[in-house]
Amino acid sequence: PVQPMPERTMPSTDPIVHNGIETLSFRQIDQLNQLAKGTTFKLFKADRQELVEECDYFYLPASSYSKQIEALKSTGQIYVTTVNLVLLTRAGYDKLRQRAPKMDSAV
Repeated sequence: PVQPMPERTMPSTDPIVHNGIETLSFRQIDQLNQLAKGTTFKLFKADRQELVEECDYFYLPASSYSKQIEALKSTGQIYVTTVNLVLLTRAGYDKLRQRAPKMDSAV
């Protein structure tokens, strides 16, 4: 008998709540905007001086957040290759969007 094709599961785009604030990972933003893997990371690196930690983004080093990082990998919310996690807040996402018109303003 023919087996049904497994359903493709897309990475979750549900916001990741950190310190009570809804955030998005680079993977989620890449997916929401149909960008190639790594695009949001490159934009972040290029604009890092314009962004304020704890306001525009949160940096979660693996040394302190390994369990949370592994859990997010298992849900597909972050790339499986993630070591240290950066989560963008709405303000940080808006700042990146200003510099990258390809990003969806509705997200």
